[in-house]
Amino acid sequence: SYGRAPRSIHLEASFVPYDPDILPGDEEKTLVSRPYFHIYWTDCDVEAYKQTVRDDITEWQSALKARNIPDWLIVIVSTDESKVKAKLLPRASVLDKVKGDFCSKYPERCIVLTDPNKLDSKSSESWSQLFQRLRNLLLQAFDRHLNRYEETMRSKREKRNEPGWNYFSYFIFQEELAFMLEMLGLKEDALIQYDELDAMFDQFVENFANGDTVQWLTPLVKPSLCWSGVSLARSLDLELRDAVKQNTASLLEFRNYLFSRQATLLFQMGRAWEVAQRAQNYLYNTVVEMRALEVEVPKGAMCCWVFLSCLEILRACEEHHVSQLDEKFALFTANLWDYAHKKLRELGHLCSLMPGLVPTSEQLSLVVDLVSGMRFSEESLSPTHQKPADKLRESLSSPESFKRHYLDMCEQAMGTYKYIGRFRSARMIGLELAEFYMKIKEPQKAENFLLDSIKMYQQEGWLYLADGTMVQLAECQKCLHNPGNYLKTACHIACSTHLSLDVRLQYFEETMKTLNLISDESSDRYEMRASQIFFIESITLGRVSVTLNDHQSVTVELYSNFPQPVTFNSLQISIKKCTESEALEFVQQQQPHVAKHKRQPSGTHIASDKIANFQPVTRQLPSQIDFHITIERNNKRLIACGIGCENAHKLLKRADSIPSSSTPTVCKDDYTHSFSLPSVTLQPGHNSVTLSTQMMEKGVFHLGQMCLSMKSLDLLKPLTSVGASFKVVSILPEFTLKPVDTEHFLSGIEQAAMLICKSGSSSLNEESTLSFSTSPYFSISSREDGKDVVLSPLSAHSTVEVPVLVYSSLKNEHNHSVVSKLGVTVDKWQKTFSQNVEFIQPFQATHRVYTSGKQKYIQVIIQGNASATFTLSEPRLEAPECRDVELVLLNKSDQILLVNHHQNVSLLWQLNSNIPLLPILDLTFTCSYSCPLDANPQPHEFDYSCSIQNFQTQYLLLYTVSSIEEDKACTTGETAILEIKIRQLLDLDLADTAKLAYCVKANGNVWAIGGKSSGVFTMKEGKHSIVLDVVPLQAGHLHFPMVTIYKYLDQIEDHTADDDGELADSDNDSAPLQPVPKTQRTVSQLSASSHFASHLVEFSPGQVYNESKNQQVHVYPCQTTGDIEVSIVQ
Repeated sequence: SYGRAPRSIHLEASFVPYDPDILPGDEEKTLVSRPYFHIYWTDCDVEAYKQTVRDDITEWQSALKARNIPDWLIVIVSTDESKVKAKLLPRASVLDKVKGDFCSKYPERCIVLTDPNKLDSKSSESWSQLFQRLRNLLLQAFDRHLNRYEETMRSKREKRNEPGWNYFSYFIFQEELAFMLEMLGLKEDALIQYDELDAMFDQFVENFANGDTVQWLTPLVKPSLCWSGVSLARSLDLELRDAVKQNTASLLEFRNYLFSRQATLLFQMGRAWEVAQRAQNYLYNTVVEMRALEVEVPKGAMCCWVFLSCLEILRACEEHHVSQLDEKFALFTANLWDYAHKKLRELGHLCSLMPGLVPTSEQLSLVVDLVSGMRFSEESLSPTHQKPADKLRESLSSPESFKRHYLDMCEQAMGTYKYIGRFRSARMIGLELAEFYMKIKEPQKAENFLLDSIKMYQQEGWLYLADGTMVQLAECQKCLHNPGNYLKTACHIACSTHLSLDVRLQYFEETMKTLNLISDESSDRYEMRASQIFFIESITLGRVSVTLNDHQSVTVELYSNFPQPVTFNSLQISIKKCTESEALEFVQQQQPHVAKHKRQPSGTHIASDKIANFQPVTRQLPSQIDFHITIERNNKRLIACGIGCENAHKLLKRADSIPSSSTPTVCKDDYTHSFSLPSVTLQPGHNSVTLSTQMMEKGVFHLGQMCLSMKSLDLLKPLTSVGASFKVVSILPEFTLKPVDTEHFLSGIEQAAMLICKSGSSSLNEESTLSFSTSPYFSISSREDGKDVVLSPLSAHSTVEVPVLVYSSLKNEHNHSVVSKLGVTVDKWQKTFSQNVEFIQPFQATHRVYTSGKQKYIQVIIQGNASATFTLSEPRLEAPECRDVELVLLNKSDQILLVNHHQNVSLLWQLNSNIPLLPILDLTFTCSYSCPLDANPQPHEFDYSCSIQNFQTQYLLLYTVSSIEEDKACTTGETAILEIKIRQLLDLDLADTAKLAYCVKANGNVWAIGGKSSGVFTMKEGKHSIVLDVVPLQAGHLHFPMVTIYKYLDQIEDHTADDDGELADSDNDSAPLQPVPKTQRTVSQLSASSHFASHLVEFSPGQVYNESKNQQVHVYPCQTTGDIEVSIVQ
């Protein structure tokens, strides 16, 4: 047809005998039940053709041409006998005659059917050709008629604005095309025709409502006397079609007929869900059109029509839809159930069938009128289904029947909505059911519906609606005589910010009255969340770190929503112990995060802890779960296998457009450890309260929950999101020992001291004895002789001082101070506390040995270290192991010896001996000392021991520098004589072969030494002399070159013989004078080799007495006219 793509059609044709009277003319514009194609059948031979058949065909052709019918076909049935006769003369067959007479221009309109009664291949081929020819010619005929019909239809449609044009005549004309397309199997195209008619009618109604009246719409505006719903029991309602054709149908009847035809085509195409979808627009639009055209109907008539139509459509959809679990189907049928129950509810109010209403005579008369307008349907329905009209008549017959049907409709609509996940719509119906149950005095059934509705409003942010429904919930719970739930609801209403003050004050009084009643009748306690009652503005901890047994405080700034002041028995905040990482996590949760783009659902700003005991509606799962198995193989070996869920999108789909908001059950924390404040009154609005508690356990704690107790009611508010945490640390008791009179403790005297005890986090309820453990030579005791040191009772974070005496022995050590350990044990605490005590050595003793030739002197120096002054007396120095030695004190016997850090004491003894050679002397120095700070007035003894050895003078060393000429002063640049004399003082019984070595060292800028500056020699007759040539290089008083003698150990003779001989001969070496290089100024460098230095051993201090040490010689400058360098030695 025009404007459409080629389609495959299903055509059923029927053959009827030819009758000239049924031939349609050009003016007949029908498509159904009219002859489309004409066939002339003949099986005559040539003779019969010439006599009668040709004339008959000619008459048939003339009749077709007279009616302008070009669709025809001549079929010649041929047999074997006719073929034999045809072979006698060429072109003498019937086929040739017919083609020549009638089909010269249209050879395709003549065909031969050969031997139709035979089953051979030739006969089958001829039949196939005939069917193919018929198919083509029939399609051409239908195409020609459809194109002509559509052109006529378009021309009629273009005349729709002309006077006298009738929509219903045009409707019947275009519906004829729809019938034809339906007959051809083109259901979709047929549906398009009805959709076009529907849209055209809507446009006419809209124009009519805007004042553009048309004559054909006038019958539709007349009062309607029938409001029976649409009937889908039959595919075609001929009575309604005749009424539409005669322009006598009402608007409801026309709409019923049009929708029934659309639904029939959709049912045939298996799209029952689309019927339910279209039904919504059909019902709403028809109601709007009735109002726009101001069609008069009795009150409730349209409600009846909508109710009946909904039930009929739902019944038909269920019959034509196989799978009732299809979500698409359930989505649209749920809206129909909802619409039907709303109209039934409207009828209940109109006819006073709702609970609590009594029908009047006018309402009873209205029920009779409504029932009469439904009319009786003659269609036979399934015996398992009740007719919609009968169900409505029964519902309007009595309040009990109305109640039963109304509840069934509501349950059906709610169940369908819940199945498809439309919980919001289901809860709206539940709210209506709650109101209905309240009217029929069944509040126990209404409570859950009200709770679900409140939950929905709160999740979506409709707080005004939520609190308004809360008032209904309060009335319901009051009827249930459940004082606990009623108390919570009334308290919530009293604190609502979305209700009027009068309502809040009313329920505040109800709250107080119910609370008093509960407290008097029962000892049970009721708990509820305080999220809507109090808002916490800020929480401030007194300290972040608290010591054990100390008090911690917390200040809470909160906002009370009660309309009147409220006095609570107590206000508590529970304390929970946690780890440091958990406390840090609580704090981090409260810190602002970096802003990120994130989808915010519609309910994210709603607090999750609004009111107690609300449970969300659970989304139903599909009745079955479909799985598919996946198996992968490689070389006939199993690699992987798995199971997948095909309807995972149904199982995992979100139940609503908001996140999960399941509220945990409120539970009161353990308030054994908590901040508390008894008897607090909170004013409406801002309040500030401070709570405190004593911390009896150490660790990290965070705030858990706040509880406001008022008689039998506990208002709970979780505080885990606040992030306030603090740490309780334990401070151990501390003992400190301090001197009374000095800054530091002094060894050697008994000092008065104070033992200071800081209890820290601990306390002592009764006296306790202190026991001490000390380092050696250190003691501590009570000031009262023979008594124990007792610690008096003390509280936490207090300090007590205990007087004691401290003594540490005085030992002569190199360190100025000595650290001792003190352990204090308290019996009641069963713990030892250790500390270090530092003692200053008040003075120290040192000794030195001095030599003057053969005479020896011993000096003892007492050096003070403390600011306190010590008095020394009776100094003695003894050598108890050697009786041949006499030590004579050279100091005055009556001299006062005082020692402190500003004054030292020096004592000197002369050593006299009866024997030439002394052994190792062990000396002991003792003295008595006293100090004004000493608690013990008795003097104390101080002793100092030392040992001296190898201190006797063995050799006397003397050397001088003089000019070569006698009685002449030394002059710079001239050779002088350095004469060295060594004399043995003690009889050492040394052999003459004992060797000594000398070494001369001098500054190379001052002296030039000639010859060997070192050498080995032996002592003969106890003395030895060495003469060296030296040249002074500077003028002035010059120090002698330094001469040192050593012991020479001859260990390896074979290697050192030559060297020793050479060095021994160097005593009288008269080699020319040479300046000593600066690189030969050490002993090892002056020796012949480093091997020589390894044989030298120094004498112990005092064994060699150098008489010429630090002596000088006056060197005069030489006479010259130039400048000379003069050295002044001071």
